[in-house]
Amino acid sequence: MVDLSTIKALTWDVGGTVFDWHSSIRREVSRLAADRGVEVDAAEFARDWRRGMFETLGRMRAGETPRMNADRMHRLALDDVLDKHSTLELKPSERDELNNVWHKLDVWPDAPDAIKTLRGRYAVVVLTILSWSIAVDSSKAAGVRWDGILSCEFLDRYKPEPEAYQQAARLLRLEPARVMMVAAHYGDLRAAAVAGMHTAYVPRPRERGEGHDSDLSPLPEFDVNATDFPDLAKQLLA
Repeated sequence: MVDLSTIKALTWDVGGTVFDWHSSIRREVSRLAADRGVEVDAAEFARDWRRGMFETLGRMRAGETPRMNADRMHRLALDDVLDKHSTLELKPSERDELNNVWHKLDVWPDAPDAIKTLRGRYAVVVLTILSWSIAVDSSKAAGVRWDGILSCEFLDRYKPEPEAYQQAARLLRLEPARVMMVAAHYGDLRAAAVAGMHTAYVPRPRERGEGHDSDLSPLPEFDVNATDFPDLAKQLLA
């Protein structure tokens, strides 16, 4: 069990962990389809779009495409998704407008109060592959207040490369062992552990939509396994 007195900062994944991207995207795509009188599987569209962004990120990390932020990654992925879901026809300007939906993501209802409470003991900082402006705009709209926001667009590397987590710790003037990564994704937490951070897992059922959850089981390899955000706050403030 980690000695919580040694932890000075919590770094947070937000895409999926704090913000409900799937519901946000599905709702907007459903609205657009209804306005045009066409049929679109909005839930699948949302998953395809998110997956396409990560595929673009993978190519960028491999040096196959120029460095770009998540806004550009989402916009490039959107063209491919619209090719697949061809009943939804959008002009370039309409595609640009749809891309802005990532700046208006819903927050999971149990997150804001827990984050506010945890700021009483810890430095609570975003560490995300999303663009800085996505994190700022979605946080502001949802009333979520942070001590700071670190986007990988300003770091030398993108998560899940260990250097991204280590650079975040350096910017906080802390050793990685004094920082705990909070996320709903096994891969993010495992990469943070490789970088020397402690880890807290918070599952987000239905992050990818009904019936599309990955394994949400708690794992003993993580320092903290919470059932939800109130439980996370309870454990970290014990």
